[in-house]
Parts: sequence; structure tokens; C-alpha cells
Amino acid sequence: MKRKLYNYFSGEDLIRKPSIIFLVFCVCFAFWFVDFWAPYNSLKKDSSFHWDIFNYYSYLPAYFCNNGSFEFERFIPSGYNPVGPLKTHLPKTTYGMSVMYAPFFAMAYKIAYNSGTPLNGFSTEFVEWVHWGSIFYVILGLFFLRKLLLVYFNETVTTITLFAVLFGSMLFMYTFSNSEMTHGYLFCLFSIFLWLTYRWHLESKWSTTFAIGFVIGLISLIRPTEIIIVLFFIFWNVKTPQELLLKFRFFLGKYLHFVLIAAMGVLIWIPQFLFWKHHTGSYFYFSYPGERFFWNDPQIFNILFSYRKGWITYTPIVVLAFVGFFFVKRDFPISKGLFVFITALSVYVLSCWWDWFFGGCFGARGFCQNIAYLAFPIAFVIEAVLFNPKKFAFKGGVALIVIVYVFSCVCLNIGQSYNYHHRKISPYAMSEKLYWEVFRTYKFKDDFHDTYWAFADEPDYEKLRSGEDRTQ
Repeated sequence: MKRKLYNYFSGEDLIRKPSIIFLVFCVCFAFWFVDFWAPYNSLKKDSSFHWDIFNYYSYLPAYFCNNGSFEFERFIPSGYNPVGPLKTHLPKTTYGMSVMYAPFFAMAYKIAYNSGTPLNGFSTEFVEWVHWGSIFYVILGLFFLRKLLLVYFNETVTTITLFAVLFGSMLFMYTFSNSEMTHGYLFCLFSIFLWLTYRWHLESKWSTTFAIGFVIGLISLIRPTEIIIVLFFIFWNVKTPQELLLKFRFFLGKYLHFVLIAAMGVLIWIPQFLFWKHHTGSYFYFSYPGERFFWNDPQIFNILFSYRKGWITYTPIVVLAFVGFFFVKRDFPISKGLFVFITALSVYVLSCWWDWFFGGCFGARGFCQNIAYLAFPIAFVIEAVLFNPKKFAFKGGVALIVIVYVFSCVCLNIGQSYNYHHRKISPYAMSEKLYWEVFRTYKFKDDFHDTYWAFADEPDYEKLRSGEDRTQ
């Protein structure tokens, strides 16, 4: 056993496992740049718990620091801006994110208790520990994504893919800066879910079934629309109608496993139902009054290409994933059709939300966690251009183009993340003129503030809510 561990961590073995080196680099990068990217530093405030994050987090300080009350006026730091149905003083969101925050909240509580810091849930200890917890979850997600990638790809392809996933997509921003948002956590849960799906189809252990039920329940509790990730489990190893029939028969033989998965999903939701019953008188409570989906008016072009929040505009690395759909191999358990369908369904659902650009944020954040499964078509492209045994014309040139494209996407993503972090890219009012003004500018002059507002295009939220002008 000692010899095995020695070989695993020996220098020679690590060279053969660059993906391990990459994960270590991610940890080092986080420690080195944590203060540079922390949002409470760029905002000149002492807390990350603002706006949506307050709603996600509020369950913890309410029950552990405020006697179950969501009246936080005497605890919250200056500049605090919660949202939601304030007249009822209830959080707008469900408690799923608080479950994820909880281990690091507990550590912060213990440290604050030992140091005599006020136990209000908003002191520096809580801010820093929750922030580090957010980074931890993303790295954990990368670990599980690596495990699954290595089942189908070699170390080189896996490492390049992980590099593109973290540093070339919005995941970078929602790991190191706005990390307390849902997206890094969902990326982690998506990665774990895909790994568990793979393991369950190899050997349907009850422990794996239990874990799948817990993860599905937690994903739905954080963002109910993300339940579509379950389609990967249902259609795993299904590519033809005949295979679908065989899969249905297989599931019938495992029906008790599905009873456990459903039971776990319901069990996780029970505290939320009881919470709503206690505070509103009803087990089911819609906490987004005046907000809705416009199913007959999807803003597909805008959500993909607009300068305000286009997914491809701000995260062009996903183009590589879209190209990769055509490179998915026949023996891969997820068909190219399923990749296309789930991605298209996600685009449609998010583009139908009244606020299709999802408020003040960087890029089309609603898609951020999707990079967990889009990593696989990206990996297929990288494998095809680097390790395809077939000799085709201009293979070296194509490989160079792909590598340069990945590197360019990484540079663009980090550069735009930096500009957003320092309030040069607007969280809600970007326009074509403002985008290119920021894009062309390396050093911003003192009068940029005037240019910024001259070029900004502020949305009319009242018209968005009513559906009167959804193309803005």
C-alpha cells in the first residue's frame, strides 16, 4: 500500500498525470489571487452577501444567529441590498444554497465564537469562509469531472479540457469573484451527478442510488429548472429506439432504486415545504410575484449573441462545444442528439424568462454550470485534432487553430472578467458601443465614467415584466 501511494505521488508519475498538476495549480491560483478577485474588495465593501446571495444565505444567520427571524436590519453591514418580498421578510429563494454554505458557515461560527467576534453571520469570518467554500466546491467539481473525462480521454486531452472549462468560461468569474452565486455550486453538483450516473450504470449499488437522489434533490432545490440534467441519467447509453426499449425494461427491473431516488428528492424538499407552511400558511409558495416565463416569445438570438448578455458573445469557448457535438463518438454513453437536445432546451427555457439576461451579472450566467457536460464535446474536438489516427490534410494547421482558439478564449474571458470585476463592463446595461469601447481600451482614463453612461443601454424592467419589449 505504501509503495502504491509512493508511486502515485512520485515526480515521474505526476508528469504522466498533468491533470493532477492542473488541479494543484488551481488551488495555488486561488490562494495567490483570492484577495485580488474577491468581490467585496472590488466593491469597497466588507461583505459578499448582497442581492441574490443574501437570499441564498439568509436561512443560516436567521436560524443560527437571529432566533429564526429574517429581520436583519440590526445585523447587516452598511450598503446591504437584499431583494425579494421584503414586506414578508422571507427569502426569495429556497434553502438549497444554505445547505452548501453550511459546513463553511459552521467553521466560521466556531472561529468567530473563539475570537469573541459578534455571532451575527455577517462578520469577516463568515464572509471569508463562505468565499473559500465556494472555491472549494468548484475544485471538487473539477476533480469529479476529471475522473469521468479520464474514463474516455487521455491525460493530455483531459488537462486541456479542464483548463478550457475553468479559465475559458464564465466559471472563472463565478469561482474566484462572484463565487457565492449558484453557478459554481451547480457545476460541482452536475459533475458529481454525471460521475454517479456513470458508476450507477456500471454497478447499481444502493449507496450510489442514494447519492444520486440526494444530488438531484439538491440541484432542484437550488434551481428547479436545472432538473433537466436528469435526462442524462434517463438516456445514458440510449441512441436508438431499440436501446430505449431495453433501457425501459432495465429500469423496470430496478424500480426500487427509483423509489429511493424519488424519496430522497422529496425528503430534501420537505423542510422547504414546512418553512413555507409556517410562514405563509401554504405548503407551496411562489416567491417570485410578478415574474414569469413567456413561453411563446423566447429571446434565443439575444441570449446567445446580444452585447447585453449573449452567451456566445461573452463565452465563445462554447462554440467549440457546439462543434464538438459532431465529434461525439458512437460508443460514448451520451449521444450527440442528447447533447444537442438538452443544450437547446436549456437555451429555450432561459430565453423565455421575463428577465432573459438575469439582472446584474457577468455574461449569460444561467448557462455557466452547463460547462460541466459541455466539457465532453470540447474534449472530443481536442482529441480529434491532436490524437486522431487518421491522416488528413492540414491536420497540424487545424490543431494549431484549435489550440490558439482555446488560448484566445481564455485571454478574452479573463480580460473581460477583470473589466467586469472593476466595473468597466456593466452588469446590466451593456450596448454594442460600450462593449467595443471597453474591448479596445487597455488603460481607462479618468473621464471614462462619462463615456460609460453615454454608451450604456439601461433596460426598462417594467416593460420586461409585462412582456411589452423583450428584445431590449
